[in-house]
Amino acid sequence: MGRLWLIEGLPGSRKSTFAERLQDKQNGKFYSEVDASHPVDVHDVYWVEEKPSTGRILDEIEKGWLVRYDGDEERIGTDVYELPFALHTRIMCERWRRYVQKLDRGEEDIIFECALLQNPFTIGMVAQDVPLADMEAYVQEVADILKPIDPMVVYLALDDVARIFPIVYDERPMGWQSGFVEYYTSGAYGVNHAHKGMAGTIEILVERQRRELELLKRLPLRHARIQNDNRHSFEELTNLLEEESIRTCKP
Repeated sequence: MGRLWLIEGLPGSRKSTFAERLQDKQNGKFYSEVDASHPVDVHDVYWVEEKPSTGRILDEIEKGWLVRYDGDEERIGTDVYELPFALHTRIMCERWRRYVQKLDRGEEDIIFECALLQNPFTIGMVAQDVPLADMEAYVQEVADILKPIDPMVVYLALDDVARIFPIVYDERPMGWQSGFVEYYTSGAYGVNHAHKGMAGTIEILVERQRRELELLKRLPLRHARIQNDNRHSFEELTNLLEEESIRTCKP
């Protein structure tokens, strides 16, 4: 029976590369966080209160519609990532419920990145600085929805964010560099805590990872934490898959 894998970690922890390697080893299906065909996530999707006449309707939810527009179409509504946190969480929890209800547990493994922890903490903490209890309640609700299908969470942790992130930063395109630091430091959390520039971005990333790892321990989901400062996660992946194979074969 196929398994749902949820790959988490900070930018630069090599989530995408890890997920792609997992896909190859398991002959599974990997949905990146920006994949337009993602069955749950909503990158570049808008929530519209009145039924739109343009765009492609993906779902009717929370007395509104989720819509994706082509490049030249006028966008109406609000990007789902920019909605007030309470509304965003209701929409996403319902997306997860519908996904689990429709899930066909065939032989193919399904792999998501960022969907369980990164997106809730980026929106809730970085962008809107909502109370930690609200973010944790949201992730716990998603975990409860997912528990019946027994997913596996893999967190690629960075012990030395201050050393690793600047390396990752230098490897990325210029547009990503300026946009990332601007997003992190101009969001509500960065402003409220006076975090600025690269140093401020690193402080936010360190706190985000600390919160995510603390919460992960309390979720009712199986998980593995892989320290990946030296990018050795692929060796750990082989061990993890062997352990999973042994576990699932036990009577």
